[in-house]
Amino acid sequence: MPRIPRGDAAEGIYHIINRGNMRMQIFDDQDDYEYFLELLKKGAEKERVSIHAYCLLPNHFHLLLSPTYEGSLSRMMQWVLTSHVRYYHRKNKTSGHVWQGRYKSFIIEKESYYISVMRYIEANALRAGLVTKGEEWIYGSLHERVSIERILLSEPLIEIGDDWVNYVNEPMKIYEIEKIRNSVNRQAPLGEGGWQIEVASQYGLLSTLGNRGRPRKSDYV
Repeated sequence: MPRIPRGDAAEGIYHIINRGNMRMQIFDDQDDYEYFLELLKKGAEKERVSIHAYCLLPNHFHLLLSPTYEGSLSRMMQWVLTSHVRYYHRKNKTSGHVWQGRYKSFIIEKESYYISVMRYIEANALRAGLVTKGEEWIYGSLHERVSIERILLSEPLIEIGDDWVNYVNEPMKIYEIEKIRNSVNRQAPLGEGGWQIEVASQYGLLSTLGNRGRPRKSDYV
């Protein structure tokens, strides 16, 4: 299967995902989660990438990132994942692939889907049934917003309001979830029609916009 081209544009907004190889569990204990979060923090500071949302689950992660410079997002993610693989093998005395492959990256239109994707990510553990309230999952950015136990997040690009936590804990509409998952499954830009076509043309992604009917169930929560 051919590789899907990706952009890494300065000040673009990207939904980033990766999953353990063969769906294996990656994060086994608190040390594993905290180590990865520390890598994210260092990588983002080094490459000047803003972190807008994150959620680590046992076998995959979601991030919402925006790079300051062209190419900085790729450099950050390569450093984070390479550093994590070394940690994982050192801790578990293993070798071979840890992640399923290169991370997936989907550019987002700020005006139409920035808030939706942020909400989707921060409700990830709640949808997975790991907690009864999103902010209870300590390895997600919603927990950071209410507890301030760690500082990874940048200022939101759009005001999220004082009722944000309650908003995240409300179930998303099915069509909202399917729109995001459709972007993931097709590896397509996520935005309204005109913007989506323009960006897909720019990055050679027009083939991802074809009408394929109802999207299949996502591999990600």
